[in-house]
Amino acid sequence: MRILRLELRKTNICPYCIAAAAIFLCLLGLSFLFAYVPKLESGSQNSAVLFSSYSGIMAVNGAIALMAFSALSSAMGYRYVIREYCGAQAILLFSYPISPKRILTAKTLLLMMFTSIAAIGTTLCSFTAFAMAASTFSFVEEQLVLAHFVTALRNSIMIACLACGITLCSIRIGFARRSNSMTVISAVLFSMLLTNFVAAINAYFAGLLLFTAILLLTGILLMWNLANSMDSMELSTAKGRYET
Repeated sequence: MRILRLELRKTNICPYCIAAAAIFLCLLGLSFLFAYVPKLESGSQNSAVLFSSYSGIMAVNGAIALMAFSALSSAMGYRYVIREYCGAQAILLFSYPISPKRILTAKTLLLMMFTSIAAIGTTLCSFTAFAMAASTFSFVEEQLVLAHFVTALRNSIMIACLACGITLCSIRIGFARRSNSMTVISAVLFSMLLTNFVAAINAYFAGLLLFTAILLLTGILLMWNLANSMDSMELSTAKGRYET
């Protein structure tokens, strides 16, 4: 816990909080835009049916939020995990009187905490703000009930878990290549493969729940594998420092 507090104090998350706020505004604006689709004469029948309900709007917004937070969290993961274990910064990290595994674990926990809180807070708050306004001004024909907020919370938690799993997997891929672009691109590609299923979360909830658990477990195992490789990295770093 002390290492986690030190990492939180050392990490400047303000730019990423601003990015999360921007995602919130985008999701809120898109919600109102989607609610207007059924009123367009040029819109398709399927789009009109999808966007005439709160569950349809929140599902499509969830798919967009998944892509946004996967990209954001993977960029944050490169900045605070991958880059710090490259070059001169790696020598500094391995010189700490703390196990590199514990440092990596603290960084991973901090990243997952930020991703979870930001994803759940952003998607849930954007839906709540939209739903209250839509209910007041009759933007959506469907009646707003408590079950919609419960569904929004459920979807938000699943999106957060998916984003965490994608981020952890992309960090492991990016670490192997020591590449920021590889980290972000792999996260975006993973999220793009899941957008259709997330957009249809109400129809595929059970299957998506199982896949989310598998993906999150895979990401944790990959980071565990990375943590176990810290000993060999420490030896190679110490050898390079000695030769220098």
